[in-house]
Amino acid sequence: MIRAALLAALCAVPAFSQQAGVVHRGTIDQVVGVVGTVLPVDIFRIKSTIEGRAEQVWTSTGDWVGPDQDLGVLVNKEFAALNDARESTSSSILKDRWKTVYQPTRLHCPSPCYILKAFARSNVWVKPRAVLFEAAAHLRMTGRVRPEEAHLVRDGMTLRYWSLKDPKTRFSTKIVHYLRDNQGLKIQPGGTFTLDLAMRPEHFFPPGTEWAGIVVPTKKENVLMVPTNALIRFGDDVYLPVKVSTGITTPDWTELSAGAEERRPFLNLSDAQLRQAQRHKMEADLSIPTPSGEEEAPPAEDSPKPRRSQSSLREPDSNLGEDPYSE
Repeated sequence: MIRAALLAALCAVPAFSQQAGVVHRGTIDQVVGVVGTVLPVDIFRIKSTIEGRAEQVWTSTGDWVGPDQDLGVLVNKEFAALNDARESTSSSILKDRWKTVYQPTRLHCPSPCYILKAFARSNVWVKPRAVLFEAAAHLRMTGRVRPEEAHLVRDGMTLRYWSLKDPKTRFSTKIVHYLRDNQGLKIQPGGTFTLDLAMRPEHFFPPGTEWAGIVVPTKKENVLMVPTNALIRFGDDVYLPVKVSTGITTPDWTELSAGAEERRPFLNLSDAQLRQAQRHKMEADLSIPTPSGEEEAPPAEDSPKPRRSQSSLREPDSNLGEDPYSE
């Protein structure tokens, strides 16, 4: 019985080499890759309302602060001069004594915010309307899904993500506000979503951070599986070249004894698509069967033909019949 393997495959990568494999059972994770960046949202500035001095500044660039947290204290020129001229009175006593008169200005955000840039410094003079802090109401992660995978993602799916600078530290969240791009057009749309980062100092990425992540829309266990590049698409159908056993072969047809059942669709590839594989064809059988069913190789052309021994010839009978002329 001759074994024939239909090892034809179409592959977009020219360097792809044909190999034989087996269908097996396993677990398939349908993983979708996501990339994105972090942007500040609702940016605002905190400015000086008076001409004076930033007496104390407790906040620096990159800090999360709440609405009840002071960023610093701004005092006018008179109180700054009084504070500089003190001799034996401590600063805390002086401030308690004169705070009702000079009323130092406490700087703060109107709501939880992220300090993008702190321009103010302790004991630095400032002019009216000078920018002391630049802040954002919150930070937003924007994610991008490739067009070929955009249809797999939905709101509520779990996203595992990490900073490209620190891929070992990973976080997870739920996808919200997912949208397909350019819906209704003939082009294949991608997908985008946004995630607002809450005030969690232990878990956030600074603005401008590039990040990556994965979404697993579907996970199946104990399924029959083959490498994706082993499959061939023709029209709307997908084919898998499989190994079969053959019987008799003619120039036009070959018997299949195993590997395929009746009415199984198949794909007949062109010569160019076969690549390194060869077509199965009818070939001459040069073997000589022996009575015992074993095959015996034909004699070499240069070997002499065997002669029959003279002693093996049968001698004619000396009495060939009655002599009609005998007495």
